[in-house]
Amino acid sequence: MDIQVERLTEATLDGAVETIRSLPEFFYERDFVKAEANYREFVSGHKDDDLFLVARSGDQLLGVVGATKRQDADGVYFLASFAVKKGQRGGGIGRRLLESLEGELAARDGRMMYTETTTASYCDSTRAFYEAVGYTMVAEVPDFWADGDPLALYQKRL
Repeated sequence: MDIQVERLTEATLDGAVETIRSLPEFFYERDFVKAEANYREFVSGHKDDDLFLVARSGDQLLGVVGATKRQDADGVYFLASFAVKKGQRGGGIGRRLLESLEGELAARDGRMMYTETTTASYCDSTRAFYEAVGYTMVAEVPDFWADGDPLALYQKRL
């Protein structure tokens, strides 16, 4: 399969929203609302410090990834959105998206990337993925997302 990674645009916006919404087992509704708002702001040019990318094969959108810049820290980004469609996971699309994002952010003098997930068992594969691509868990906060759903904070030097 020929996969292209490119910036999120108006033409790929609906596919990006559909992609993240296709994974309700990993996100709360508020996450979908925030992701869509971030996508729309980026596409409209209101988030110049942020970066959102999509992976596609032909007309089919396969995944989306994005990072927002912390304004109070030098070169620090947070992974704001990351999703690969069901049926496409495990084929290297996520790795390619994340490596493309990290490369572009490093070229912008980005020095650190943080991502948040949970230590709850439903995200075991998510944590394993982050660790496989060089992220290290630096903090865990109990009952963060909801009662019984702890935060796992991961970090990677770009």
